[in-house]
Amino acid sequence: MSTTAEILRGLPYFADLPDDLLSRVCDASEQISIPRGRVIIEEGSTSEEMYVVVDGELAVTKRSGDKDVELGRIGPGEVVGEIALLDQAPRTATVSALMDSYAIRLPVSAFEDLLSDSRVVRRMFKTVTSRLRGIEDTLRHEERMAALGKMAAQLMHELNNPAAAVARSVQELERIQGLIGEEAASLAAEFWGSSFAQPAPRDEELSALDRSDAESDLVTWLERVGVDDPWDLAPALVDAGWDKDQLEKGLSGVPEGVRHHLARWLGLRVSVDQVLGELGIGARRIAELVRVVKEYSFLDRAPIQEIDVTHGIRDTLILLKHKLRSVEVTLSFAEDMRTVEAPGRDLNQVWTNLIDNAADAMGEEGGALSISARNDGNELVVEVADTGGGVPQDVIDRIFDPFFTTKEPGKGTGLGLHTVQTIIGRLGGSISISSNDVGTTFEVRLPAAV
Repeated sequence: MSTTAEILRGLPYFADLPDDLLSRVCDASEQISIPRGRVIIEEGSTSEEMYVVVDGELAVTKRSGDKDVELGRIGPGEVVGEIALLDQAPRTATVSALMDSYAIRLPVSAFEDLLSDSRVVRRMFKTVTSRLRGIEDTLRHEERMAALGKMAAQLMHELNNPAAAVARSVQELERIQGLIGEEAASLAAEFWGSSFAQPAPRDEELSALDRSDAESDLVTWLERVGVDDPWDLAPALVDAGWDKDQLEKGLSGVPEGVRHHLARWLGLRVSVDQVLGELGIGARRIAELVRVVKEYSFLDRAPIQEIDVTHGIRDTLILLKHKLRSVEVTLSFAEDMRTVEAPGRDLNQVWTNLIDNAADAMGEEGGALSISARNDGNELVVEVADTGGGVPQDVIDRIFDPFFTTKEPGKGTGLGLHTVQTIIGRLGGSISISSNDVGTTFEVRLPAAV
């Protein structure tokens, strides 16, 4: 194991300290291990030491209202805790380990010795100034986000009310439509007899060409029996499974003066059924989006919590549904999935970035997206696989680098996958990529909650 002097000499902050000063600092200091999640500085506590991070990463957070706001992160070679030591004031923030970390703890006496060297004072002043500026920016951002959050919560509330009203209206219209349909069907049956029956659903979708031909045949027939708006009615009739031969057979015994009324009634009824179905789907979709956005909005109220990864993946797919219209999504989740201890918003950002990247890789022509989750010992394994044509090896080698992107200018920052890797690393997990000519698979491994 390296001595404290060797470690400090290797850090820019302490590299040129005089030997006697370095010796006094090392004699008073100690090397410590900090397990993931351990708090080493607590907001409001007495200021008695500072820390030099040797390995790992620490988070600096401050309580704001009912949540913890992250002010910054401290990595190898950086110091933390020195600001409060300058005036011996109580700690203004909490510092905890994001992963298993290693640090050197310097007591007040060592800190005071360091202040005797003007070079250290200048470096410390720059560090403190930069950190305070960053904290101010973070707090201002949090204030803006809090205001936006209140507006979003109000918007969700306002949106939920009309969505519920639409859903209730659809149910009532469906009830009324059913009553009208029963009476009208009885009348139609008097003319049509046993031939009046809803067609059986098709085994498979019509091709674009077959659909066009079916609509044209129906329009020709509807015009022949005297229907005024055949092009408005034909698409809905085709969707419902009707064709020219079925209608012609059903109306064969109907007087000519009534035939066009019955044909038009049937077309309108089918159209109304279709509109009601679309309204119902739309209302349920709005309600679903409101629920998901609310859950996403409140994730930062509990920075570390037990997360069901499958729930987060399903919600992310709902939010990204507009990008997956041409994509066939397949989910395969183990029934006994364990949970993960993580900040919910961070973990959902992982799924959002991976699924969004997969959708971009497949493009407008679409493809297949497969997402699986399973337990593997003390780890959870999530795989996100697309059929986007694969990634060249030279791109794979750099795919997690910050600011690296293969997208056109203005269409990507190059930070998405780097952010994913950073978040997963903080959680003690790992991410890997494999690719071939068909597509790409990202494998995420996360430690299961104890």
